[in-house]
Amino acid sequence: MKILIYSVLYLVLFTCNNALNAQQLMFPLGNIYKQTIDFEINKQTNINSNTGFKPFTISELNSIINIDSSVYKSNEKEKFFKTHKKNWIWKKLLFEDFISIEKERFNLYINPLFFLEYGKITETGQSYFINTRAVEIKGNIGKNLSFYSSFRENQAEFRPYIYNWAWNRLVVPGQGALKKNNNNITQYDFSSASGYLSFTPINNLNIQIGQDKQFIGEGHRSLLLSDNSSNYPFAKFSYTLKSLKYTTVFAEFRDFETAYYQYHFKKHAAFNYLSYNYKNRFEIGIFEGGIYQTTDTAEYYNKFQADYFIPIIGVRTITNGFSSNNNILLGFNSKLKITKFIITYGQIAVDDFKENQFAYQAGIKIFDIFHEKIKGHRLYGQTEFNTATPHTYSHPEIKYQTWSHYNQELAHPAGSDFQEIYIITNYSYKSVLIDFRLSSLTLNNKSSFSDIYHDVYNFSSLSAIPKTISHKTLTAAYIINPKTHVQIYAGLDIRTEKQTDTQTTDTFIMFGLKTGLNNFYYDF
Repeated sequence: MKILIYSVLYLVLFTCNNALNAQQLMFPLGNIYKQTIDFEINKQTNINSNTGFKPFTISELNSIINIDSSVYKSNEKEKFFKTHKKNWIWKKLLFEDFISIEKERFNLYINPLFFLEYGKITETGQSYFINTRAVEIKGNIGKNLSFYSSFRENQAEFRPYIYNWAWNRLVVPGQGALKKNNNNITQYDFSSASGYLSFTPINNLNIQIGQDKQFIGEGHRSLLLSDNSSNYPFAKFSYTLKSLKYTTVFAEFRDFETAYYQYHFKKHAAFNYLSYNYKNRFEIGIFEGGIYQTTDTAEYYNKFQADYFIPIIGVRTITNGFSSNNNILLGFNSKLKITKFIITYGQIAVDDFKENQFAYQAGIKIFDIFHEKIKGHRLYGQTEFNTATPHTYSHPEIKYQTWSHYNQELAHPAGSDFQEIYIITNYSYKSVLIDFRLSSLTLNNKSSFSDIYHDVYNFSSLSAIPKTISHKTLTAAYIINPKTHVQIYAGLDIRTEKQTDTQTTDTFIMFGLKTGLNNFYYDF
């Protein structure tokens, strides 16, 4: 893995073109950003825009839509300063990056990031908080090279179901390893970092190295590869040829027991994704992923099979099959444009035909229920169904070949052996956003760990007692600055957990201030 990364770095540093101004930065994975981009792309006709593998580069998106006007609302900036004095405070607070340096062949942008939330469970009166302080640094060197880095430092006192989940896993959902606060045992401290170099040496070829997340699919969830787990090291190669796009990713994942600072069981993954888009009417994608046993737990060294480095889709499946020491997952991803306002989408994941290990997804999105008849008002709707059979994403023999990283699932947060219905509705007008979410998740295994860990922690011996978890979440937000999606918000989440004849409900009232670049999933 290190040799691969060093080779890419060498290529980047010694072939970089110093002309200006196509950004190779990655567009954020935040849900509201994804909805806006999906809506704008879906309105286009007779274009080839492969959207199955995310995140996109900004230059890739700008070839299809105008990000400044459709996402960053540059037209609103012009209207605002027609009636307000143009000064530094208004520009930085409402429309621009906090610090920006723009030279002929070099751009640098720095933004503070934060997630400040206070909430209370009405049934108990107990209060909880999240306190995240962070910074992002990003920029462009010439036309072909971009860079990004961010670091987050956090303290939090979570609601009981999140606290217990994190304590059992030793990690905070999607945000890295935890440690107890010495002054208060109910609080967690945790931190996370991400960064990458993105390089486009020739047209249609993009190369990235760094530590971050990927997402495959069109849904709220992904059953192939999602942004559910913590950041991980990766090298990514993407090539586009007319209607085809081919992506290869090499990554390193880790799991650990007892404590973060003890030995990590490393494993390495390789993903191939080939997609075809026909005039923005429909898109199909084929996925092949493999997690390789590269840690010898007796001697603590890494070893790689030769086929790990072959970036041709299908080779790893032919070489390994479903019964080898490496965990192979095949998948199919699709979307169909019904109208410029409606798409349907779906996924199939196949872990092992013989063991009946499958996962399925089906969904529909309606981007503008008003059909642009009421100018400026937008009503969005999405309904999604997800399910996975027992032991999907796990491995029958090798202890640490689960589809996981940092003790968390790489695909759906529930792992496997579940059924879920997820509904999203939101209304927006100018800077106001009202979002309602309804989810119902049925787990067929009662353990605090998901079913993919059944061989690691011997949970297969537990009796299966189905448990249903539902969330009803209403949030009202005001978007202050669309550049980093700074928003002030208030909301209500009613979580119900039902098992056999017992049922518990907590009503959580919250308000806060945050930047919405990333997704952190607490909806379980």
